[in-house]
Amino acid sequence: MRLNRRQLCLGAGAVAVAPALPATGAPAARVDIHAFAFEPAHVTIRAGESIEWINHDFAPHTATGDEVNWDTGELEKNDSASLRFDTPGTYPYFCAYHPHMRGMVEVIS
Repeated sequence: MRLNRRQLCLGAGAVAVAPALPATGAPAARVDIHAFAFEPAHVTIRAGESIEWINHDFAPHTATGDEVNWDTGELEKNDSASLRFDTPGTYPYFCAYHPHMRGMVEVIS
């Protein structure tokens, strides 16, 4: 069964505790979405810090955790979203619209 974007997002609530929360304050890192790629593709932050994703493409994009337990939501051109990561670990992610777009968040203590 193939899920659409809405089903993926609605299903996210059923997953265990999310490693990412809406951010407060200035982000520790920024990921630009440009030419259908996350730049930089690998980001390292400390636990409790946040990342901001900014879409510079005309196409909408997301940053969605591989385990589908966090998601920026749809980002149109010039939209941004920030998420805070509190739990150390490695969090691979992708764009729900363009699954070839891949990134990695590494959270250290």
